[in-house]
Amino acid sequence: MSTLMTLLTTLALLQPEPTPANVTWVASGEFCEPETVLPLPDDTLLISNVCGFNEPGSGFLTLLGADGNVIDWRIVDELDAPLGMALKGERLFVIDSNRGMVFAWPRYELLETIDLETKVANDIAVAPNGTIYVTDTAGHKVVEVTKDGEQSVLTGKAQFKGANGIHLDGDTLYVGGIRLWQVNLGDDSVTTIGPEWLTDIDGIEMEPGGTLQITPVAGPLVRFCDGGGVEILAGDGISSANHGYAASLGLALIPTGFDGTVVAISIDGCLGSE
Repeated sequence: MSTLMTLLTTLALLQPEPTPANVTWVASGEFCEPETVLPLPDDTLLISNVCGFNEPGSGFLTLLGADGNVIDWRIVDELDAPLGMALKGERLFVIDSNRGMVFAWPRYELLETIDLETKVANDIAVAPNGTIYVTDTAGHKVVEVTKDGEQSVLTGKAQFKGANGIHLDGDTLYVGGIRLWQVNLGDDSVTTIGPEWLTDIDGIEMEPGGTLQITPVAGPLVRFCDGGGVEILAGDGISSANHGYAASLGLALIPTGFDGTVVAISIDGCLGSE
């Protein structure tokens, strides 16, 4: 078992004291409940703005530069309540009110709409073969959608209470909700991981070296370091929704929901790592 997995399966792990985050910049302005940050291959940053779940057509996507300056406040407009996003090649997937909206990237032209068999679709991950995985928060499940459009419940049952964040790393799918789960896509086995104090999980990202980043809803950034340490990066204005991680920029990007900002945190070496 790797050092990271040993750490994540130690359920009684003590919660460390927070460390002040190294904030690089804070973007503000016309955001409207920013929910997700998706770093793109050209080092731009795409932000989904929910802007009220009960106001169809009010949601939008904002494009920022790597320095936090706005390129286009409404690169995609008139969405309902955009939440999770993922990019596969030149196909941009956006979860919007139980639909999967697929856009051509970087033109941002709508290609297709997938009606999802979900109660409250939230976040999305896309596999290399084109299969998508969508968390259903109210349905407490993950829906698997094949490239041919066939939909099924992952593992065959609803077992992810409050399913929210999701991240795919090879054949391992991480699902966050009231707890953190690890799904082996080879045999559909599910393991509850993470210490007991790690709850209500939204953002999940993996650093190239193997450090796992987690953001609880309205919480700080938690890093489970590949070397065996745990650190919590916190500070004024850091109250996260579904964060993103831009490895090329060395930044964790924190959307703050009702606070209406995006906070960029510089990511350096991790505790216990070489």
